[in-house]
Amino acid sequence: MKIQSQKELKRRISKLQHKLRAKDIGAALIIQNADLFYFTGTVQGEYLYVPSQGDAVLFVSDNNKRVQNETPLEKITTVQSPSELPRLIKKEGGNSPSRLGLELDVLPYKTTVKLQEIFDVDKVSNITTLIRQVRMIKSDFEIEMLREAAEKLAVVPNLVKEHLTSEMSELELSAIIEQGLREKGHAGFIRMRGLNNEIPMGICTAGKQAISDINIDAICAGAGVDPSAGIGASKQKIGLANPIILDYMATHNGYIADQTRMAIAGSASDYIQELYDKMRYLEKQLSQYLTPEYSCDDIYQQGIELAKELGVIDYYLGSANHREKFVGHGIGVELNEFPFLASGLDFKLKAGMTIALEPKLVIPDIGVIGIENDYVVTEKKPKKLTTADEELIIV
Repeated sequence: MKIQSQKELKRRISKLQHKLRAKDIGAALIIQNADLFYFTGTVQGEYLYVPSQGDAVLFVSDNNKRVQNETPLEKITTVQSPSELPRLIKKEGGNSPSRLGLELDVLPYKTTVKLQEIFDVDKVSNITTLIRQVRMIKSDFEIEMLREAAEKLAVVPNLVKEHLTSEMSELELSAIIEQGLREKGHAGFIRMRGLNNEIPMGICTAGKQAISDINIDAICAGAGVDPSAGIGASKQKIGLANPIILDYMATHNGYIADQTRMAIAGSASDYIQELYDKMRYLEKQLSQYLTPEYSCDDIYQQGIELAKELGVIDYYLGSANHREKFVGHGIGVELNEFPFLASGLDFKLKAGMTIALEPKLVIPDIGVIGIENDYVVTEKKPKKLTTADEELIIV
């Protein structure tokens, strides 16, 4: 099944080629699955060779028959060993580059050295930023994929209302949510760029458990089922009156939406309800700045100002001693795409960016309270993608 059109893929490849020429890089060799999928519409290929000018060539293993059904690209060639690549590229009318671009943030050192020897190039350049810059601006097709992914997340509040009890564990509730999302077509895994960046389908964590330390950039992560996971739902009971963070992702044809809602088993104290209402207000106000008029730092700083006005700055994005440096991130074929709404990032937004906005409070002895919605940046005002009910779920 072909998900993406030839026109769509050629447009993306052309944008990458423009960036390669600007950096004087003769060709790119793309290997990582998220990047392969973005430029080819399949993850069944072995390598995508993108010259700075001319047609891209997708290399596949000799026993892979799925590729023809999944990619609309025209140039597909069988390869049995990477050592054959220079010869096969020449056969397709290409030339060996003097400077080769690779995804050096994710490729093993051994693979990089081997490819440099095979292509006999003087220099290997990291093209990760170039690729992520191309992916940063979404087409109408991509926005529709993200909209459909976000629509799947609307089921989360309904599942929680139907099944939540104080006696169940975080893991039991998470399993119910994950099953519901899988039944709607969730791929069952989330792509996140970076070494050791592993994340489950979502995070269900209650009370103080949400404040567990973690070695990735995240406000809350949960303790996980054991130390080998270190993230996500645990076997701990949810208990009464504990704020439950429900930070889940959904996929649709390779694209990832990201959403946070909150629940409580029993009753919510006036204090927790007040804090959650303030986060809903802050998120709604902050979302109005998701336009090309503002930079990533502008939006981050505006969030700080809103938190001060609302009297929650001591807990906003952590604490004064350990405050997270971002309040949102791009979404797409990976969870952590450009741009990052981060402190000090003086980079203005552009129409076509898709962003998850996630202001949260870290309250000692209580837990994490917050909300997250996805938006498309347009020239005039942002368009919201997530549609799930935002009320605090009380069961």
